[in-house]
Amino acid sequence: MARIDLTLRIILADPPPGVVFSKQDAKSRPVDPVRAETGDLSFDIPITLTPTPDGLRPGGGFVRNDDRGRFVYIASGRQAGDCRTEWSRRIKVYLHDLPAAETGAVLEATIAGRAADGGPACATVPLLSGWRPIKP
Repeated sequence: MARIDLTLRIILADPPPGVVFSKQDAKSRPVDPVRAETGDLSFDIPITLTPTPDGLRPGGGFVRNDDRGRFVYIASGRQAGDCRTEWSRRIKVYLHDLPAAETGAVLEATIAGRAADGGPACATVPLLSGWRPIKP
């Protein structure tokens, strides 16, 4: 089986208005920052799935790993490049249970964009809707 190149589309539901969010690459640099207004935000993150004896392994310039698995970050505030804010947070989105996909596919999931304190979501955030293939 060959490597699969695909896109993860992460929908940030109801982020707090005025806060800057971005993808964060594996070197902790903000990529494509955007300021939340009203409504949801969407981030497209390119990844690869590489076959291993243990199954498909997510990788690429945005994927990190720890003892719980592979994940990507969505950053907010200073972590997203906005030096004029009190916020400095990251959302960790684990890449467990990705469905089978072909090269060029887009897999979409939704996460909460707002924490209980009213600020931007942070730490490990569960999926509100599981990964599902959508038309690119």
